[in-house]
Amino acid sequence: FAGQRVVAVSAGTDHSLAITDDGVAWSWGAGNSGALGGGDRHGRLVPEKIEALADERAVAVSAGCLHSLVITDDGEKSPLDRRWRPRGDVWSFGSGLDGNLGHGDKKPLLEPRKIEALKGQGVVAVSAGILHS
Repeated sequence: FAGQRVVAVSAGTDHSLAITDDGVAWSWGAGNSGALGGGDRHGRLVPEKIEALADERAVAVSAGCLHSLVITDDGEKSPLDRRWRPRGDVWSFGSGLDGNLGHGDKKPLLEPRKIEALKGQGVVAVSAGILHS
C-alpha cells in the first residue's frame, strides 16, 4: 500500500476499503463478518489486497456495517457503437443477514461474489448501508 496512489476510500462501521490507481481493491479493519473479503473472519491492522479480485479492475467501493460492495470494470468497448463503456459488475461479501448481498439468500460470504442479477447492467455507483445495499 505504501507508495501507491489511492483513488477511492470508503469507511464502514468497523472496516475500510480502498482502491489504488492500478485498480487494486484493499481492505482492513474488523473481519468478523467476512466484510474484508479475505476468505476468513480475521481482522487486518493494515490494508491488504483483496486477492479474490486480483484479476479484476476495481473502480468503486462501499463499506457498510457488516458487508462490502465493489464495482469492477474491464473497459470493454460496446460491439454496437464502439464507445467505451464500463462493464460495471458488482461484487458483494460479508454478512448476508437480511439478503443485503444480493444473491437471493441470507448466507454470509467470506470472499467476493459477483451479483448475477446486476451483470451487464453497467452499474456506476453502489452504497452499502447497515443491513441493505
